[in-house]
Amino acid sequence: MDFFALLVVALRPVLWLAVRIAYRFRVHHRDRVPSTGPALIVANHVTAFDWVLLVVALPRRPHFAGSVGAAVKALDAGHVVVVFPEGTTTRNGQFLPFGPEVGRILQATTADVPVVPTHLDNLWGSLGSWSAGRVYWKRMERPLRRDVAVMFGVPLPKSASVAEIRAAVVETGAHNAVAQSDSLLPPVRKFVRTACRFGYLFRTACTDLATGTERRLTWGKLLAGAWGLASWLEPRLGPEPNVGVWLPTGLGSTLANAALALLGKTTVNLNYTAGAGPVQSAVHQAGVATVVTAKRFLHKMPLNLPPSVTVILLEDALAGIPPRSRLLKYLAVVLLPGWFVDRVLLGLGKIDPDDVLTVLFSSGSTGEPKGVMLSHRNVAANVESFRRGIPFYETDRFLVTLPFFHSFGYTVCLWTTLEVGMETVYYPDPRAAKELGELCKKYACTILVGTATFLRFYLRRTGADDLKSLRLIVCGAEKLPVKLSEEFAARFGVYPYEGYGVTELAPIVGFNLPPTTAGGLTQSAHAPGTVGQPIPGVCVKTFDPETLAPLPHGEEGLLGCLGANVMRGYLNSPEKTAAVVRDGWYVTGDVGRVEDTGFVRITGRVSRFAKIAGEMVPLERLDEEMHDLLSAAGERRLAVAAAPDEKRGERIVVLHLPCVTAHLPYLFAMLRKKGLPNLWIPDGRDCHVVESFPELSTGKLDLKRIGEWARAVAAGGAIPS
Repeated sequence: MDFFALLVVALRPVLWLAVRIAYRFRVHHRDRVPSTGPALIVANHVTAFDWVLLVVALPRRPHFAGSVGAAVKALDAGHVVVVFPEGTTTRNGQFLPFGPEVGRILQATTADVPVVPTHLDNLWGSLGSWSAGRVYWKRMERPLRRDVAVMFGVPLPKSASVAEIRAAVVETGAHNAVAQSDSLLPPVRKFVRTACRFGYLFRTACTDLATGTERRLTWGKLLAGAWGLASWLEPRLGPEPNVGVWLPTGLGSTLANAALALLGKTTVNLNYTAGAGPVQSAVHQAGVATVVTAKRFLHKMPLNLPPSVTVILLEDALAGIPPRSRLLKYLAVVLLPGWFVDRVLLGLGKIDPDDVLTVLFSSGSTGEPKGVMLSHRNVAANVESFRRGIPFYETDRFLVTLPFFHSFGYTVCLWTTLEVGMETVYYPDPRAAKELGELCKKYACTILVGTATFLRFYLRRTGADDLKSLRLIVCGAEKLPVKLSEEFAARFGVYPYEGYGVTELAPIVGFNLPPTTAGGLTQSAHAPGTVGQPIPGVCVKTFDPETLAPLPHGEEGLLGCLGANVMRGYLNSPEKTAAVVRDGWYVTGDVGRVEDTGFVRITGRVSRFAKIAGEMVPLERLDEEMHDLLSAAGERRLAVAAAPDEKRGERIVVLHLPCVTAHLPYLFAMLRKKGLPNLWIPDGRDCHVVESFPELSTGKLDLKRIGEWARAVAAGGAIPS
């Protein structure tokens, strides 16, 4: 027995006590480690003290081999060996690539060695990690007693590849996040405790410019305002759990959502860009009996609802809350600790993590909108994972433009900012490029989220110096062309990164990020053409489109996601829920693959395929190929869809702007020259001119209406109005 092994044996009781004092420590599935014989423990590497946690968590004395030879020798002798294949601790909280040493160990050992994927959870940001660019001397949000867990995954055979082992460790991390989600505070409780912190009370929480007049609130006043609104609303709301909100992005909608959460109500933020039909459908589906709005907004966006629905105006609330009540609540926020306000005065300890926090209606870009029920657990877990994956600082200022009826706007722009304690600047129109550029410059905003469509507006209408304060731009909802990111970076000095989200996943799945350099090592977090790596606590793998059976790592198929962010289900639709949620996995409609490095590459949607003469033609890829040939630089010039065909099942329809007409023969010739099958090449008779393309409120192409247009013109009719 070497000196280190002897030291581990001697110090194990001391290490056990130290870990229990420093953390709320849990171990999941210790029984998956064989009680006898060799075993290879493959773990992620977050801190300098990971080995201590594994010494305490493992049921047997581990060997930490310093070389391939030493590991093989220990395995052949029947010992448990621990390896950290990343080679060093993560610099940004995400997984580093796995080195080849694991494969060499498994090839060299003569023993039949089970490989146990192991995940250490919630250590990023703690002592010993590289968060904030330092390992030890740094400020930590929770220096002691953070919830930390070690989970042992299902053992893999010795024949598993390094990429398969890495994927298994990531999946174990998602299971670990699900198990640990019980310890997360609901978002509204985290907001209360953040706002009550002494360092936040008198700092600016939000600046609202929705009305054209600047309005600012400190964190103390924001919480007191939400509390006062909740008290005023409580006797005016009926027993119905779901309450509608008809407000633009701004202070009013933030206060309304926070106040309803304080009351334990479920918010239904109504899509004011969707038209009367979808709004009335949402109100009916959710059983909404009361809608909170504002008189000023109603003048701009009238709300047509049945007489049975009560409309409550924020102006009435502001006038009706007694000054004495406002003062007492503000004094309580300023003078009392957050836990006391949370548990005793507001009684928020009664919130069940699985209570529904919000119902969001999907965009309906490829079908009819569905009500997605997201619980407190779903949103809290997604916010926590997002925070671990993206570095946020107290000095950050978030330029918020996305509406709260949009899942990314709801989770990131609303609850993430409220939980983190990040200052926000609200402006309700993400298309107002000139105004947003001026606001970004005036308030020195550092973070912006949006879509590729919105970036094109900013490129055309924003001054070159207006966005120079931004350090991070993340885009989702639609594909972000690499050329568009490069052009944006060349003009404004900040590179937009693509992310991926789904409403049913609360919604963030993954994103690309700038590289991180710390301790002499640069960790890349960006792979052009992908949607990035999954955020911590979320796993992505592929499933067979026909059987929904899991596919081997690296194979293309339907993308499925696992994590505590998987929705409660579709509103009043258990059958639809069961069709897409299998054993905790939400199976999306997106087609793609997970690369060996962990980056996710989306290649299309199931609904974005045409079945022609029995062959599946990927419309998404054809769309991209044609835009590349047009050198569109991110500008949409055409849209590809499918329409019924009596002879071949379906045929391809191209809807294009007038400027494309002269280029069609060139496009078809170049597609053939590039080697695309003849079946993929559209017929000139199926190309139709349109003046513009239908879009959703997010700027995303409305694929449902594109399909309707394609079927209409293919049948010899006109484009529907």
